[in-house]
Amino acid sequence: MSETVHYKGTARRVDLNGLTNEEFAKNYIKDMGRTVPDYYDNPVEYLVSMWDELFFFYPRNQSLYSITLETIDQEDEIIKAEFSAIDESINYELRYYNGGAGFEECLEEAFDKIIK
Repeated sequence: MSETVHYKGTARRVDLNGLTNEEFAKNYIKDMGRTVPDYYDNPVEYLVSMWDELFFFYPRNQSLYSITLETIDQEDEIIKAEFSAIDESINYELRYYNGGAGFEECLEEAFDKIIK
């Protein structure tokens, strides 16, 4: 069922420890006792699909982010993000009708506003 949703949280670039996004995703998926189904193009796509409340991939800078997610009561649409100088994370707030847009699409739109 489609409804207006409101999320607020933080996104931090994942410390890959020298790994590629795909290597990190493969390791995480393996650690969770799973394998990537054949119908996914790559491990990162599966990671952000299965654990969409934990990870977000931003295609513009090819970076993987760990996210926190808090659901808030809905009202008007809000799509915003801001950098935190304290720990270099990105704080975001999203409130949108999920029948017209998805979480990743709105988070990407918020990132587009602050990452050039």
